[in-house]
Amino acid sequence: MDRSHSVCFECGSDDLVEDHGAGDLICRGCGMVLIEHMIDDAPDWNNYAEDDRQRGDQSRVGKGLDERLGLDATLETYIVGPKSKASADGPPRAHHLSQTSQVVRRRAGFDALRDYCDALRVNNTVADYAITLFAKVDESEQFNVSRKLNKARVYAAVLYMACRDCGNTRSYKELEVITGVDKFKIGKMVTQITKANLIDRAGPAPRARTEDFLARFCSSLNLPQKTRIIASPIVEKATKMGIVEGRAPHAIAAGVIYIVAAFTNAKRSVEEVSEVTSVGANVVKEVAKLLNKSKKDLFADVQDIMVA
Repeated sequence: MDRSHSVCFECGSDDLVEDHGAGDLICRGCGMVLIEHMIDDAPDWNNYAEDDRQRGDQSRVGKGLDERLGLDATLETYIVGPKSKASADGPPRAHHLSQTSQVVRRRAGFDALRDYCDALRVNNTVADYAITLFAKVDESEQFNVSRKLNKARVYAAVLYMACRDCGNTRSYKELEVITGVDKFKIGKMVTQITKANLIDRAGPAPRARTEDFLARFCSSLNLPQKTRIIASPIVEKATKMGIVEGRAPHAIAAGVIYIVAAFTNAKRSVEEVSEVTSVGANVVKEVAKLLNKSKKDLFADVQDIMVA
């Protein structure tokens, strides 16, 4: 299109403006449309900043490339000659070089981790952490992620570590239920990844605590607030007294919730507690039995707690 117009041929004004949406060149003076449906040869940009008014973070239309996919994540096109003699006289054809196995592997891993995080009901921070850690594990080439069995174990392990490090702790048993990987194999893979020093941290990795499970389990069982308030000091007392020494944190949480729920007239069956916590019914009973032996001491200050 002819863009040589510098003045309006109707009124002589040089106050012209382009309407990029409609592709028109318009005179502000008289409103005359000088050119219609121009082709805008400027690059298409979208602003992905949270506040459009700041005009920050401008990017071309389309989703940006995730750097964690690796350096070979681009899709390139080459012109190659025909293979068969019959097509030798035909024009050369475009051949799309498929993404490298690394990119395909990582993309599949990222998608799987997001799906697992949805199933675990954890936030995007956990998902992003897990994806970053998975990319580091794959980049280290120490765990042969291309193998189906190793891949599943790595998924489960990085999920466990991401949940733990982001304050959304999940038990090995919960990860086993979601991923289908045996909890002992998940634990072994977590140990191996930890020893590989792929995470930059100042100190040792945080350990799962019983308190990390209490609120979530109580919420999932739809227990009243007073049950949650009492359960926390009971856990603290039981730990100090050594009553539940050697038991897994989530198992202790399940046992405490079982007896405290009954104490606060919000009783839940062993089966209900077991289903929500992913702790075996027999284990819940065993922990509850240990706690009941010292019930008098454990519940001695309950009234003071409720009054406070």
